[in-house]
Amino acid sequence: MIKPCTMTLSINKSFFYLLIITGLMSSSCEKYLDVKPVKTVVVPTKLKDLQALMDNYDIINQKYPALLELPSDDYYISSTDWNAAWITERLNYVWDKDVTYLASYKYVYQIVNFANVVLDELESGKFDQFKSDPEYQNIKGQALFCRSFAFYHLAQLYCKPYGPTAGDDLGIILRIVPDIEQKSVRSTVKQTYDQIIGDLKMAIELLPSTALAKSRPNKAAANGALARTYLSMRDYENAGKYADACLKENGALMDYNQLDINAFPPIERFNVETVYYCYMDYISLFFDPSGKIDTTLYASYDAKDLRKSIFFFENGDGTQSYKGSYDGTSYYGTLFNGIATDEMYLIRAESYARAGNTAAALTDLNKLLEKRWKKNEFTPVNAGSPTAALDLILEHRRKELVFRGLRWTDIRRLNLEGRNITLKRIIDGTSYVLPPNDLRAVMLFPQEVIDLSGISQNPR
Repeated sequence: MIKPCTMTLSINKSFFYLLIITGLMSSSCEKYLDVKPVKTVVVPTKLKDLQALMDNYDIINQKYPALLELPSDDYYISSTDWNAAWITERLNYVWDKDVTYLASYKYVYQIVNFANVVLDELESGKFDQFKSDPEYQNIKGQALFCRSFAFYHLAQLYCKPYGPTAGDDLGIILRIVPDIEQKSVRSTVKQTYDQIIGDLKMAIELLPSTALAKSRPNKAAANGALARTYLSMRDYENAGKYADACLKENGALMDYNQLDINAFPPIERFNVETVYYCYMDYISLFFDPSGKIDTTLYASYDAKDLRKSIFFFENGDGTQSYKGSYDGTSYYGTLFNGIATDEMYLIRAESYARAGNTAAALTDLNKLLEKRWKKNEFTPVNAGSPTAALDLILEHRRKELVFRGLRWTDIRRLNLEGRNITLKRIIDGTSYVLPPNDLRAVMLFPQEVIDLSGISQNPR
């Protein structure tokens, strides 16, 4: 693992705090305008200085939004634990119409701003003699990947899911320069996704096939991020295309029979399936003793399916909690949400099924499931139609990718297709319901951001 940045660049930390806490700064906010633009307080002189910024592990690899998991249906909590939780976690858990969550927003914009600093320096003219150098191209590719991957996560929270009205629907603030004096405006959803896709396609051309560490992106990671992006857009042909490209770079799968089901954790960090390593910021509600796996989800695992014992452990009260993060540590606060090959097999299988290629879809699904089943106990699954194959793939997608920060996006995209996934909670005898395609499936921007920028809030 690349260590956190320890370089001695002159970075004004107070400036970074102010910049990242809002994620954007309106030109009308005079109290911030006396802070110089970031390029004047960061003075890199060598490519390795820029690489050190991209290797700032604390910013780049561990700040993705746990808010993507908080409102999902992978877990539940008791009324007692709900009442003891932080107010913002409590209210997001029950989809309160007025709640916001600043932490997930500001952390992701930290990633954006670090990437923008690097990209701006690379194009400043100081490094022109190195433009054909693989190191220069690699660093630029890393920055483009990290910025686009951050934008993707923000889009899953603050944009409507991609659909026919994407050209009119309001998107996120696309910060692509490190100048805090640039006025903040919301893009459209289409512009948001165009930026994500454009950055990732450029990154594919620049990144090497092999990275020094899995905390750095490579070609497979950029292809995987594109597959995930296109899947969220319901562009299943392109999702399958880029999942296939990712798997051609790295198609390895772990055999769960070789894992210790009693270990805590049972899965190693940087395992062979990990293409790009990162994880979500901490939210206490997910974890034992609070967070319990949804009982219907847990019951859906076959007794011969090793995921049931690899992913979950039993609490003293007979409920189950999660232990299967690809982060590979026993610390509850590290939920992996990077790119892994199991996700890519499922995306490619879904693409095949939606294109009517049942045989290819089942080949991918069975290749994955065979590695998850008890040895000599696996019988390949069959389906008589592409629709039946798709249902199987979506069922195992839910079970394979639990607690990866992907379920919220799946709920939103699948509800646009009529899957009618309704979320329900019961707290102190009160029922809370999130119907399909509800306005609350698009998060509110933090009030601090609205106050500082004057951008439009999402409707309620």
